[in-house]
Amino acid sequence: MFEDFLSVQKLLGLLVIGYLLGSIPFASLAARIRGVDIFTTGSAKAGAANVFWHIGHGTGALVLAGDVAKGSAAVLAAGFIDLSPSALLLAGGAAILGHWKSAFSGFRGGDGMATLIGATIALEPVLSVLGIVVGLLAALALWRAPLRSIWGLFAGFTAILVVSQYYQIDRELVFGIVVLALLVLFHSLLAKWRRWHFRSKLSG
Repeated sequence: MFEDFLSVQKLLGLLVIGYLLGSIPFASLAARIRGVDIFTTGSAKAGAANVFWHIGHGTGALVLAGDVAKGSAAVLAAGFIDLSPSALLLAGGAAILGHWKSAFSGFRGGDGMATLIGATIALEPVLSVLGIVVGLLAALALWRAPLRSIWGLFAGFTAILVVSQYYQIDRELVFGIVVLALLVLFHSLLAKWRRWHFRSKLSG
């Protein structure tokens, strides 16, 4: 009974740590330093892509590194707690939630793609390299497409899933990672649809 209580306490602790790490608003902070409100600029999302395209490429690259790092840090921090691999996956999910709804930015945030990639790197270092390479190639091939980042993420995680299932590599963990990726994709598509719908109503 006491051990179960400790496990619940540990689980709650890693979720809180993951959420707070994910909530670090690198995009918002970087934009503010440049005198820009990221939530009224470009896509109005606090993500590396918005900073990259509308504030500066160098600043965007730094934000990308920060967002990837916080996803990895959430998983690595949870690794110090003696729980199952699925708990580490939950820590990555908590970091993504923190990026979506940052406690430090009025519960606003970005799409969470970079944070997802960071969590994946910490969970599956070898397979993540494959996913990143495939995703980049797909995004470059669709460079002029409006949803290139979404297609890139889809291609990358599809490659990870196929290789994992074929070679029997951490199948359950990878399946959980892919579920996280699908949630991020759905969240991103929903946000884009809402922006498109809002602009259509304004122009109509």
